[in-house]
Amino acid sequence: MCTKNILELLSGKYTFPEFEEELHKLLTDLGKNVCWIVLKELDEKIYKDKKERKNWVVLQKDCERTITTKFGDITYKRRYYENKETKEKAYLVDKAAGIQRYERIGIGLKAEVAELSTIMSYGNTVEEIKRNGAECVNISRQTVMNTIKGMDGIKPYEQIKEKRKAQVLYIEADEDHIHYQDGKNGIVKLVYVHEGKESLAEGKNRLKNAIYFTGVYEGKEKEELWKAVWEYITSTYEERYIKRIYISGDGAEWIKFGAEYIPDAIYVLDLYHLQKYVTMAFKDEKKLKRALWKAIYKGDLEKVNEIFNDRYNSYEREGEKEVVKRVLEYIENNWESYSRYKEEIVGCSAESHVSHVLSERLSRGPISWSKDGAHKMAQLRAVKASGLELREKIIKQRYEELRPVELPKEVIYKAKQRIKKLNERYGTITELPILLNKKTFTSMAIKSLLQQSII
Repeated sequence: MCTKNILELLSGKYTFPEFEEELHKLLTDLGKNVCWIVLKELDEKIYKDKKERKNWVVLQKDCERTITTKFGDITYKRRYYENKETKEKAYLVDKAAGIQRYERIGIGLKAEVAELSTIMSYGNTVEEIKRNGAECVNISRQTVMNTIKGMDGIKPYEQIKEKRKAQVLYIEADEDHIHYQDGKNGIVKLVYVHEGKESLAEGKNRLKNAIYFTGVYEGKEKEELWKAVWEYITSTYEERYIKRIYISGDGAEWIKFGAEYIPDAIYVLDLYHLQKYVTMAFKDEKKLKRALWKAIYKGDLEKVNEIFNDRYNSYEREGEKEVVKRVLEYIENNWESYSRYKEEIVGCSAESHVSHVLSERLSRGPISWSKDGAHKMAQLRAVKASGLELREKIIKQRYEELRPVELPKEVIYKAKQRIKKLNERYGTITELPILLNKKTFTSMAIKSLLQQSII
């Protein structure tokens, strides 16, 4: 976009939508230039501040690198150092800016990619980023996939300063079935912890302080899942106040393992899954099912056994008899905890949570995953389901240990003096660092626009 175009824009040759598009391109170019200037000045600051870089000596200068940001590709030059004591080699400006080795896209764009990919396909994520005005951003479907696979250690909760005090905690668990790229099927496990139900307006309920944990944990990996759950509980709640922790699920081995892993946890009868099993065993026998549920709610195990025995004897096929037998065993194995704590049990809604947290992205439609891709995607969706802003969480995790960018005082002083002179010449302007640079295409265009605006 040249100065002539800007002047023509202001003289009635462009419509407002065209003006908006051209301005967006201009500001994108501006953002890229500003980032380039900051990296250049930061590299200079590190080089000149020998106390700050004690023991680091320059091995090579003007080492070029390109990183893709929300403004497009930024190519900058920096110095390569070696530590005289440790012999470590590094680009110190990259360390200061939080740009990791071999990283091709910036963390801001990575966060944007992760946020979008949790609700749409990798291909649609690329299209959406470009549709949002970042046509110059050079990313592909493969870039999105690699970005998701590179997301590590993002917890679905924030560390709180003062631990909560809760007497009863509820843990519900279920799983989603997905397709792998090799044609096999896989399982994504979901566990969530909450403090029970709380009432909302219009008679609706929601789980209180629900936090979600999920991923592809196969075989012995299930211990990692439950370890993460227990770490959350001990870091968030005062353990001495907790009287009971209930775990409910469909009776799968990995869920029962959780009841053994979590100290003093009580595995309870999951009425939601039990209802599914009862339907399998009793089919359309509504009268028998009503009688069965009445006996369960009353705590009459003798009557429950009687109803199941009658149903077992009424079937002729072994497969039908086996279903009845398994459902009765499930009830009997969990009867003691149910009858003792049924007044405190709030019921299990795991299947609807599986649908909302996992299935909407991982298993609906003709989609297949790698194990790592499904694992990371599930965890990203768990972060969002837990009420956190995923984009902010990703950026914060990267920059928690970084110091703010600080340029030398003399650079800031000179910049302010130049801005002051520009203000005196053109009137009040936005303090844009790009205007302090030598005559570039962008700076000339903006200055022309400013000058024209005060004619």
